[in-house]
Amino acid sequence: MLNSAFFMKLNNDQIKTIAGSILKDNEYLFPSTYPDIPLNLSMLKTALSNAGITAEKNEVPDLMQRVELALAAMVPLNWNNYGSIAILLEQEYPDEDLITINMQRIIELTRSLSNFEDDSVPDQDQIDSIIYTWISLTDEEIDMNENESWS
Repeated sequence: MLNSAFFMKLNNDQIKTIAGSILKDNEYLFPSTYPDIPLNLSMLKTALSNAGITAEKNEVPDLMQRVELALAAMVPLNWNNYGSIAILLEQEYPDEDLITINMQRIIELTRSLSNFEDDSVPDQDQIDSIIYTWISLTDEEIDMNENESWS
C-alpha cells in the first residue's frame, strides 16, 4: 500500500483514475440532479483503498477537491449542476471578466465544456446560480448587487 507521502506526488492522471473509479462504482448517481458532484468521504476512501493509497486526515480536503474537479470534468452535466459548472468554468477560464460577463457568454462557455450534455435553454435562476457560484470561487472581491450583475 502506498503511504501518505506518495499522496503529494499524485499526478493528474492518477487523480483522474481515482475519480474514474468513483464514477464507475457510483454511476447510478450520475447525471446528478444536485448542483454539485455527490462526492463524500466514504466514496473517496473506497477509491483510495482500491488504488492502494492511504492518505493522512490533513491531506483529505486537498485530495477531495482534486478528485471533485476531476469528477466534474467526467460526469454528464446539465443546467442544474451549477456548482460543478462554476468549478469547471473557473478552471477553464480563470481570466474571464466576471464583472462584464453577460448571460449569452455564460451559456456559450458552459456549452463549450466537453461533458455538458443539456440542449435546453437555461432559465435566469440557473444562469444566476452559475455566475454567483463562479464569483464565489475567485480570489477577488467583486462588489456588486443583483441588479448590477447583468447590466
